Amino acid sequence: MKGANPENFNVIITGHMMREPRRMIYIHTVAKRSTPFLTRTLFPKLKLVACEAGERYVSCAAFGDPIPQASPDQERGGTRIDEHDGWRAAIDLLNPANLTYNPFSGDANPDFFANRNGQNLIAEGFWPSLHEVPPEEEIRAAEQRRDKHYRYLTREATRLAAISTKDLNEFLQSYPDTHIAMDALGMQAPWHTLSIVTASCPNCGDPVKQGIAFHQSSAGILCIIDPARALKAGAINRERYAELTDEGEQSEPEQEPETPVHRGPGRRA
Repeated sequence: MKGANPENFNVIITGHMMREPRRMIYIHTVAKRSTPFLTRTLFPKLKLVACEAGERYVSCAAFGDPIPQASPDQERGGTRIDEHDGWRAAIDLLNPANLTYNPFSGDANPDFFANRNGQNLIAEGFWPSLHEVPPEEEIRAAEQRRDKHYRYLTREATRLAAISTKDLNEFLQSYPDTHIAMDALGMQAPWHTLSIVTASCPNCGDPVKQGIAFHQSSAGILCIIDPARALKAGAINRERYAELTDEGEQSEPEQEPETPVHRGPGRRA
């Protein structure tokens, strides 16, 4: 083995090479577009996948802390194992300009979400976590950061559209997420056609926008998909809600049911 790998084989076995990591660090995202291959010393040619249709978040990477790295041993020859702080490495992966241990440092500045150099993946909805399944508050915070980035993109594109078609086209080439942002915020413009993802209604089979609670069917009647949300929106009364949920076998709810927290499906890459 050593003869076949003279530069990468180290006959010295240390505890660093065998012990379990102290903890695991996970990278999750609510972004709608995957990253290109990233070039980081500890993560060469790493691509972080994004959410697909119907997914609220996706888990796109996981690694142990500390992160081992094989380095040339200038004193003894061969290679040695260096260890790097996993949390700090995760922050550097997602935003190399951030030199702190707080991955969200600087997000109080609106310019944080412009992501002018394209390296700030925190602004696009990626984040490091110590949780394999991210808690709701982490997902919500990531969605808010992503949407702030989307609002910057749509405002800037709208501003440039009123000034120069050439400047607008250059901006759209530099920021390909702008069209995704327009769709996510439900916006239309002469330079963008709204793309709506539809699904078949489970009741009537009509094509409908994903996630809606009710719609006017092609038969001309109100079709209820989610009775609880339809009741809360005022589309149906409590009597109709009772018919749809219990078929009249149980009493009406004493109060309007709260909409359950919707985490959405997650996925591990």
